[in-house]
Amino acid sequence: MRRASPLRPRDRADAIHLEVIAKPGGGTRTLAHLDAGDRRRYDRAVGAVTRYVERLVPSRSIANRAVVTPRGLALEPWIDARSRYVRAIAEASAATHRAAFVGDVRDCYGSITPQVVWPTLRAAGVPLPAAARICGILRDFETRGVRGLPIGPVPSAVLANAVLVPVDRALADAVDGPAFRWVDDVVAFVTHARAAEAAAAAFGRALGELGLSAHPEKCTVVVDRQALLSRASMPSASAARGVA
Repeated sequence: MRRASPLRPRDRADAIHLEVIAKPGGGTRTLAHLDAGDRRRYDRAVGAVTRYVERLVPSRSIANRAVVTPRGLALEPWIDARSRYVRAIAEASAATHRAAFVGDVRDCYGSITPQVVWPTLRAAGVPLPAAARICGILRDFETRGVRGLPIGPVPSAVLANAVLVPVDRALADAVDGPAFRWVDDVVAFVTHARAAEAAAAAFGRALGELGLSAHPEKCTVVVDRQALLSRASMPSASAARGVA
């Protein structure tokens, strides 16, 4: 007797609703809409360890940071965080820095699997049961059609920001100017364009050690200040929907 084949994620009754939206610069992003029960358990699991992971993240990682409130896990208002990011870029580009390396992670959320999240949580000092709970939730989401971190829910932004802390450290060691990060977008200032090659190499190495990779079409050297400010000021399609 033949065994019944397992249901594909999209055929499961408990599959997570995925919505594909267009990105402003081209391409698409797949948002994951969790039901109330999934939202609560994901929020509670990551909210319980946010104090650990936020300690890892340096101040120049300016993406809207997480706080635990009486109503649950929340991010600071997007507009406030983005304004702070744009101001930081403007101040750095007005200084003596002649160029900047601009980097982006290929398929960032989709690439951050439970195997990538686990060592980040443990390095942050998260207790074993709490780390196992989060990774178990992510593995459950995988079986229901989500690749990596679900795009949209607040806990995913917390985990992605923490996972990329080694990138902050690598850039800080490689460049002679300030380096800033907005989730998976980085801007590292240098005093001359050739030094940006060192920043690019450090970016790629740090991502490789995490099991992630740079997006070759979005990694470049920018020498025009106005172009850099325009890139920093541009809102993303996800931001308009309240996604980190």
